[in-house]
Amino acid sequence: MKALLPILFFILLLSKEGIAQDEKPQAIERACPNTFSVTKNTKTYSLRYASNHAIAESNKNITQLVIYIHGARRNGLDYYEWGEKAVIAANKTNETLFISPQFTSEKDLEDHKHDANHLFWTNNNWRVGDESVSSKKRKMDDTFSSFSLIDSMIARVCNKKLFPKLKNILIVGHSAGGQFVSRYVGMTPMPTIQKKYKFRFIVMNPSSYLYLDDRRPMKTNSGLTFARPDTTGCSSFNDYPRGTEKLNPYASKAGIGTIKNQFLNRDVVFILGGNDVNMNDSSLDKSCGGNLQGRFRLERGQFFYEYIQLFSTKKKIHQIEVVPNVAHDGDKMVNSMAAQRFMFNF
Repeated sequence: MKALLPILFFILLLSKEGIAQDEKPQAIERACPNTFSVTKNTKTYSLRYASNHAIAESNKNITQLVIYIHGARRNGLDYYEWGEKAVIAANKTNETLFISPQFTSEKDLEDHKHDANHLFWTNNNWRVGDESVSSKKRKMDDTFSSFSLIDSMIARVCNKKLFPKLKNILIVGHSAGGQFVSRYVGMTPMPTIQKKYKFRFIVMNPSSYLYLDDRRPMKTNSGLTFARPDTTGCSSFNDYPRGTEKLNPYASKAGIGTIKNQFLNRDVVFILGGNDVNMNDSSLDKSCGGNLQGRFRLERGQFFYEYIQLFSTKKKIHQIEVVPNVAHDGDKMVNSMAAQRFMFNF
């Protein structure tokens, strides 16, 4: 593990609570080609995805499942192509089932003329496990947490008749996808249910993190510390998805105690872009709660890694690596040497 870059301490605060981050109203340019179906109350619903092997056909070569979660642009096909490059570069095509799902908005579905069974979300709230939504034009009788859909996808692949040699399962996310994975790891029951498989969660360049209590990073005369901040004008700083208050339904089902235990004890890797330091990025969480976590993504990731060490009395919790000379780029991050090592050598 490479040493962390020097940690910067100044934290930019806003006096007002900011708007939701990662809102990209424009529709996706390309839709993923495949449809993943789930059933609830006798009705079938759909989620788009791309994959390098069929997920419903027997394949005795597959030893590893990798799911790469896209960012706020919902460009799942781009993420699939970037990730596929990484699989090919590692010479792991035959043994790796690589999947990129696509969490769509209603406008995405309309523009690409997808049928009325397709699930959709508003404000990219799929990134924190919120429920899918309904509209007058696209009436949905049921809702699904985006986290539950990945649970279903994993369960579908954990079928010994289809993939008898499957051993490893990796969930990888960049940007808004990094937000997804950083929260999903503490909430999903799948590693507990599917104990025969080895799970790893890789978090890359998220805009914010789920803090496990009300402490946040602060600079003192003695260096970096963590304490409850001055929350004047920012009463919601510890609400989900940045904290453990007012959890959404999926998180509430797990419960705070389980979330903390699972997050701290599962295999998690943080890979950060060394140049992901743009404080003015349009998709950076600029809410007061977000700004309490640091000035930019690199700093927020470094701070959060130091924060989770507060819960350890012995060895370091999780792993972290900074990719030099890479900013906010889902292609370069997943194709970095660090990502190659953590994805294909464990």
